[in-house]
Amino acid sequence: MKHSEAKNIWKLCNMAHGKTALMCFWPSRKLCLLIGVVCSGISFFFFTPEEVKTSIKATKQLIFNSQKIPFQGMSPPYEATGEKYLLNITTPRLQLTIPSHLKVNLTTPKNEEMPKDPVPYTFLIREEDKCKKTAPFLVFLICTKESEKLRRDNIRKTWGNESVVPGFSVVRLFLLGVQKQGSTEAIRKESMMYRDIIQQDFIDTYRNLTLKVLMGMKWVASYCPNAHFVMKTDTDMFINTEYLIQKLLVTISASQLYFTGFTMRKYRPIRNTRNKWYMPFDMYPGKVYPDFCSGTGYVFSGSLATMIYQVSFSVKVLPLEDVYVGLCLQKIGVRVSSPPRHSLFNPHKVRFKPCVYNKLITSHFISPNELLIFWDQMQKEKHACFKN
Repeated sequence: MKHSEAKNIWKLCNMAHGKTALMCFWPSRKLCLLIGVVCSGISFFFFTPEEVKTSIKATKQLIFNSQKIPFQGMSPPYEATGEKYLLNITTPRLQLTIPSHLKVNLTTPKNEEMPKDPVPYTFLIREEDKCKKTAPFLVFLICTKESEKLRRDNIRKTWGNESVVPGFSVVRLFLLGVQKQGSTEAIRKESMMYRDIIQQDFIDTYRNLTLKVLMGMKWVASYCPNAHFVMKTDTDMFINTEYLIQKLLVTISASQLYFTGFTMRKYRPIRNTRNKWYMPFDMYPGKVYPDFCSGTGYVFSGSLATMIYQVSFSVKVLPLEDVYVGLCLQKIGVRVSSPPRHSLFNPHKVRFKPCVYNKLITSHFISPNELLIFWDQMQKEKHACFKN
């Protein structure tokens, strides 16, 4: 159809439309409506600009497509678009209505909880100057209680004497917590006299023994990091310091990560609540402990004290200190070494014979009086024992 012909039809439509109000009575209203629709279609097709047609088609297509997308619990597209637009052009007034902690959470991930010091206690007695003059060859960390004054005195006279092995620097430290009433005046006087006590303000109980040992590790890491070797032991022990140093430690490189004692391998947790070494399942759910050494006496490279203390920040504290140290070693990746002879470290009491005691390192359950007697007899027969 030519453009001129279309114009003529449009004129007729206008005439018909103009007369509709006059001519379209009820019987002929359908015919009038049909003529109006035809005329409107002709008008849109020939006289509507192309850009308008394109916009209308796009709108229809958008509506048609949106009806095909199932609802998935999300806001409709137009609502999401509007919300995004509001966030991009927020006004100062709108920003004031958003809590500050929400704005932080939107822009930064939630920080992980920082590891905590397992011994966040205060040093009541510190003795920070013990290693200032020299790096000791051996540091004794000896767990004790306030009531064990006689035991401490006898250790000072025997195996804990800091000059017991000529040519090797030894540092002796007794580790203490506090009784329920706090540190006594007697402990402060003893500390002033001997300068060999360190103490923190945790309650001194058997179940807190791990805290006591970690206090010792922390002290070595902080005030004696260049110590060659460290030995942890107790006040009811006999220690052959000379044999320990000359027959064991002098053969080990100070740079080697070494840990030994009476080795405990493949030990299972005790679940009996009445047992002294009871381990609750929720504290340690594993079926077998990692390798560790009996807490009666173990020896290790000085640098391991720092490493054990540092890794303890991420290892849950257990009430059994020897097991706990084993867990720390496992996490560090240090293997527990067997001693040159199984009979060197003894968690039980060895029957006393001077020549037997001259060739061992530890014996357990030694009374204060026995310690003096055994030590004296051993010194007297030392040369005869090594001649045989």
